[in-house]
Amino acid sequence: MDPQVLRSIWPIFSAETREQIQAIGTKVLGLEQEPTEREPDLLPSLKRLVHSLKGSAASLGLMDIEQVVHAIEDGLARLSPGDRLARDLVEATLRGLSSIEVALGRGDVGEVPSIDGLPSLLTALGHEAEPPSPAEGFQQDALESLDKLESALIALCSPNVPDRGARVQSAVATAQALQDGAEAAQDGRVAPIVERVVASFAKMEQGGDAASIAASELAGLLVELRTAMTPATPEPTALSSKPAAPEAVASRPVAEAPASESAAGGAPRGQVDQAIRVSVKTLDSLALQVEHLIAGRFQQARRTESQRELLDRTHDVVVGLERAASQLSLSGGGAVLDSLRSSANHLRDVQKKLADLLKEATRDGEQLNLVAQVVRDDLRDLRMVPSAQMLEPLRRTVRELGARLGKKVDLVLAGTEVRLDRRILDALKDPLLHLVRNAIDHGLETVEVRRATGKSEAGTLWVRVESRGTRIAVVVEDNGAGLSPERVRATAVKRGLLSAEAAARLPDDQAARLIFQPGFSTRDEVTATSGRGVGLDVVHATAQRLQGAVEVAYTEGQGTRFTIDLPLTLAAALGLLVRVGTNVVVVPSDVVKRVVRLAPDDVGTVAGRVVARLDGEQLSFRSLAESIGLPRLPMALDSGKVQTAMLLTLGQERAVFAIDEVVGQQDIVVRSLGRHLKEVTHLAGAAVLDDGRLVPVINAPELLRAASPTARVTAEVRRPRILVCDDALTTRFAMKALLEIAGYPVVTAADGQEAWEVLERTQCQLVVSDWQMPRLDGVGLARRIRAHPTLNRTPIILVTSLDSPEERAAGLEAGADGYIVKREVERGKLLELVRQLMPASG
Repeated sequence: MDPQVLRSIWPIFSAETREQIQAIGTKVLGLEQEPTEREPDLLPSLKRLVHSLKGSAASLGLMDIEQVVHAIEDGLARLSPGDRLARDLVEATLRGLSSIEVALGRGDVGEVPSIDGLPSLLTALGHEAEPPSPAEGFQQDALESLDKLESALIALCSPNVPDRGARVQSAVATAQALQDGAEAAQDGRVAPIVERVVASFAKMEQGGDAASIAASELAGLLVELRTAMTPATPEPTALSSKPAAPEAVASRPVAEAPASESAAGGAPRGQVDQAIRVSVKTLDSLALQVEHLIAGRFQQARRTESQRELLDRTHDVVVGLERAASQLSLSGGGAVLDSLRSSANHLRDVQKKLADLLKEATRDGEQLNLVAQVVRDDLRDLRMVPSAQMLEPLRRTVRELGARLGKKVDLVLAGTEVRLDRRILDALKDPLLHLVRNAIDHGLETVEVRRATGKSEAGTLWVRVESRGTRIAVVVEDNGAGLSPERVRATAVKRGLLSAEAAARLPDDQAARLIFQPGFSTRDEVTATSGRGVGLDVVHATAQRLQGAVEVAYTEGQGTRFTIDLPLTLAAALGLLVRVGTNVVVVPSDVVKRVVRLAPDDVGTVAGRVVARLDGEQLSFRSLAESIGLPRLPMALDSGKVQTAMLLTLGQERAVFAIDEVVGQQDIVVRSLGRHLKEVTHLAGAAVLDDGRLVPVINAPELLRAASPTARVTAEVRRPRILVCDDALTTRFAMKALLEIAGYPVVTAADGQEAWEVLERTQCQLVVSDWQMPRLDGVGLARRIRAHPTLNRTPIILVTSLDSPEERAAGLEAGADGYIVKREVERGKLLELVRQLMPASG
């Protein structure tokens, strides 16, 4: 297909295919059940859905996707309605669906939507692959060996690797077998590189700096080896370097079933699903215009009220004129009296017409207000989608991860019918995935351990969405081993997040919250599932960005529960207007538990912090003015008077803030303050009041976090953290291992854009970045860091294969403090440069 045509069709195909994949995965899992427990039309509807997807892929010339779907279709064709799908075929089908999702992700960013490992995947799905030629056979075996070597290198990058010697010997044996195969195939490009790989792996057996340098050397060799083994075949045309804007589904169907059910055959043929795809950008623009309309309606209402006041004043003037005319008539006013009465009558006519106009304006305003409210509600409904779109894909994730880790997991989903804002749903997908993976990897035990502790062999994982008035809660709970505060404290000290003294002072509930700190991981070894120190901090940061909070509760030996508390929608919400000094600010009403009056005896000091006694509890007490960066103003308590305050509650966090006055309540729409004020953490944005004033909206979760005693303790000691950024997985983890063995905590990023997002949420004292990367390269990242008001002093080291004087000058001109080529990394130059730029942390 013509690339230009494919680019225009791709957004629609990608969105539809994801819906179909979700429906196929759910139905495939249903085929494992007994026939009596299934939907009656399960298999035929599944076959229709798969056939439709195959036709769509074939029509666009997406042959990799078409082959996988065709293999799935052939496997289903061999089934009768009463048959159960074999477990291995279920696993292969789910793996095929996951590979299609990966291909879609590549297409979304303009890359070729290809599928890795296609021959082996087709074989697993029951398609016989053609026997490869001898050269092709060596190449396929060589690629599999290379995958094993890369996995071995990643496993050996941890500072504490059990059975290091055995792992190194296994890697050396794999490399030697690859070398023998290359020599037998007379491949002159591969054999010399593999010979160096064998020698480098042998150096990793002793550990220490020699292992770090060998790991860095191996990273480059494995990249070089993969390049040498990749045939120089022409690649398919990429879709686009700039994909179209993502789209959301907005539907008002005649039938109740969503589009995916219609496609799957769930709706009768006579019904038509009246659904359209609407760009998210268009929805955002429409939402803005609706809010302008409602703001205009508020302003019109204020003008109507002003007109009513003028009408009342006119009435007073008319009464005064008539009273004066009556008094004047007693004294025989003559012509003056006639003129005065004429003016009074004329003014009364004006008053009557003004009253009629005011009545019409009021009626029109009420009608306009009703229309605006209906439009706002309809627009809000367009953004609201069932949480099933977020929860159902977890079935495949749980099954695949459980099989990979050798654990039996029963997934229980609840609240799939709860509707929430699509923007919240999209933002929650990755954090929810982190929580589920964390529960399976860290929470649930293996079959042997569960059997030994008297538990059922299969662990249970509950994921549910609960509606809580104007807010929702997303709960992830398991019945595994439960979180251990002692292990969390030990890990925090080991990772350099806290000193041993600070960790010992933390109560258990506050120690448990350390798992949300950036860089925290209880795994000493990096695996495909965990150990990278990135995960739960993403959950915490996302919850705060969405005006919410995340809480953790646990019972050792019985399980752990994570709860994300969020607003139901990011659209208009009710705000409490409060005055602090001469300023009026808005606090979201759903976090204001109540407004209270505190007497001087209600406020005191405990362990060096100011608290307010309320309902038998001692809660943190702070001035709202000081908390949001305003000058401290005298409080009523300073002069022994009663103080107005508000109790804020979000999840388990509670605190009391002193204010001067409650001004009122109003529906607000939070507007972004732009990137220049992004670092002002206590502000969520701004809102326009009905009188046209622009007022700040307070970030309540950030206020509560700052008031928490945990915030002060966890900030006491923090070792310098280094950000390593490279788009090559092997190189990235080799440099990570090199620095971690030297004693530095490290976080990683796959490209410059991801690195920038890490820097925005994680404090890093040094950046080590590759030059050539997708989305944002190293030079662009360096320039962005140097232009930032608070990050501009962060040292930057560029590590690249570009070694010309021009490139070196360009890197230093962009703001880099150091510049080395990749072959110098393996010689220890990186550690030497890091120690120069961070002398106090070496």
